[in-house]
Amino acid sequence: MLETLKTGLRDLAEEPRRIAPRRLATRATPEKVRDAIRAVQSLGCRRLSAISAVDMGETIDVIYHTCAPGGILVSIRVPAPRKDPKVPTVTDIMPAASLYEREIHDLFGVVFVGHPDPRRLMLHEGWPEGQYPLRKDWKPAATEGEKHA
Repeated sequence: MLETLKTGLRDLAEEPRRIAPRRLATRATPEKVRDAIRAVQSLGCRRLSAISAVDMGETIDVIYHTCAPGGILVSIRVPAPRKDPKVPTVTDIMPAASLYEREIHDLFGVVFVGHPDPRRLMLHEGWPEGQYPLRKDWKPAATEGEKHA
């Protein structure tokens, strides 16, 4: 599978590498993520297992985890600049991505450009704009009791 991915993702992502038994990973730019997702689908990775995100400091990385035949997990990491994290939606390619993208937007502030339903999913409607609780630099606002302590 590794050699197949190397050929299939040639100009779309970094060279895939094995990171653990039955786990392969690569990196793509936000501009090429949709093409990279289509490429791994054409290679048999048709099922989306999850989409996760991690605050890397300078970037917010969005990681698409897809399943290949034989129980192999293929992950595509897409770093988005922290100051303006935007990644094109893949909901039209993989409909299961919809809820994951909404969750990542709420918790990390990544904007999934073209998402058909960008409503909040995890945080209540009164949650302050620009506050993303899973970013490393996020600090909760002090309550009245904490302000006087």
